[in-house]
Amino acid sequence: MFEKIPFTNIVAKNRLLSKNLTKIDYENPVYNKENLMNSKFVISGSADSFQMPPITDFAVQNLFHVESFMIFHYGFDSFTERQNFHSFLIMYTYSGQGILTYQGKNYTLKEGDGAFINCMDYHLYKSDRMQWDTAVLHLNGPLLAAFHAQYMQNGSPIFHEETNGSFQKLLEHLLKLYSIPHLYRDWQASTCIDNILNHLLLLTAPEEKGKINTPEYIRYLIKYMENNYTQKLTLDYLAEFACMNKYYLSKEFKKYTGFSPNDYLISLRINRAKQLLEGSSLPASKIAHEVGIHDINNFTNLFKKKTGMTPIQYRTTAQEISIHHYQSGTDNMV
Repeated sequence: MFEKIPFTNIVAKNRLLSKNLTKIDYENPVYNKENLMNSKFVISGSADSFQMPPITDFAVQNLFHVESFMIFHYGFDSFTERQNFHSFLIMYTYSGQGILTYQGKNYTLKEGDGAFINCMDYHLYKSDRMQWDTAVLHLNGPLLAAFHAQYMQNGSPIFHEETNGSFQKLLEHLLKLYSIPHLYRDWQASTCIDNILNHLLLLTAPEEKGKINTPEYIRYLIKYMENNYTQKLTLDYLAEFACMNKYYLSKEFKKYTGFSPNDYLISLRINRAKQLLEGSSLPASKIAHEVGIHDINNFTNLFKKKTGMTPIQYRTTAQEISIHHYQSGTDNMV
């Protein structure tokens, strides 16, 4: 595992105790000050530390990104107790055994066991009577809170997969992306993290939920909406098209897609509008009509609700990113 991933091995000559930290330690940029201030810990053993490259301000504000990654080889008396830290943590055990306390419950972590937690919540993890080899991946990004809330609907922070499974492959791919400088690294890393999170969602979904297949009539309706989103598609029209009661249709559509029919239609229109704002010089009023929203004020309000920006702000931001990428590319050519 982790072939060709550059690590720095750190061996603790003495037990590292949070109560022994000095003001100089807290100010050391190597450490996350917020983490230190909200943690108590005793660490013995060693660690393989991955040196994170600089993350752009844009990625920090808008994308999934890694804050830190280490593989700890904890001694038997090691623990970390923490809360009120703005980060999300994925732990994964390679060997030995640890114990996680999270949201008032205790979980034993053995080989192949992992956990996905919000570090704002109180949590305690410790080695359990033996050396514990565990990966510690701190993540952040604007959507992580919502993603974690969705994950926890499955009832537990714990997941399990063999150490040669998809989680490990995705994790190694993520680290390789950060190991090699290239123009779109932050974007690709964000996509990889998104894949990891979605994998964990599916991995922990209840068995009976995972077996649910989207009915053919819902799939057909979705395809129809994707091909005709510029038309006037009311709930009454869609219900007549699907030959069913509109209230039952709304319930079933949300059950299988997570959206109401109207929200799904709006998302299709706004996604197309984003493409047109990025790739054309058409005015926003024209784009609104192109995607099937014929009231410019309504279009602006819907667009801002979905993206956090007005159409003009979105186009300006997209152009700035494009210029930045072009300039970075020409700099790399010099």
